[in-house]
Amino acid sequence: MISAFPHFGIYVADIGRSTRFYVEGLGFEAREAGSSDAPGPLLELPGTTVRTQFISHPGGTRMELWTVVDRPPAGTGDPRPANLPGRVHLCFMVDDLDAVAARIVEYGGRRLDETRCDLGYGNLMFCADPDGTRIELVQITAGWTGYEQD
Repeated sequence: MISAFPHFGIYVADIGRSTRFYVEGLGFEAREAGSSDAPGPLLELPGTTVRTQFISHPGGTRMELWTVVDRPPAGTGDPRPANLPGRVHLCFMVDDLDAVAARIVEYGGRRLDETRCDLGYGNLMFCADPDGTRIELVQITAGWTGYEQD
């Protein structure tokens, strides 16, 4: 039924800050950027200007960072509750969980050390980007292959 999954998008309060976080902090590559008032009705925000910045990971994942220029963000940048329906989290495989968590903090995010656990096959921990989007870090330490791509 679905012919492709070209990207996913996350709303960000400050597109420059978030681009720097993902590109300089986590190794994504900046792609095309844009600005338009056409998506306003699509996003149920008529009369607004939307800015976008596509980024991609060398592994092929594309993400659209988007913001509304002329309206303040709704809510706060606190990490979303784990049981909030529709809540997004990103999952990144890492070689050194602590080193990546330190970079997340260096570039404006937060560590959520209370979430750290060892599940037998690896160490996992949540962090959050500058807008509170949860980022799951997974460092495989045993032979489990459940996170490998097909």
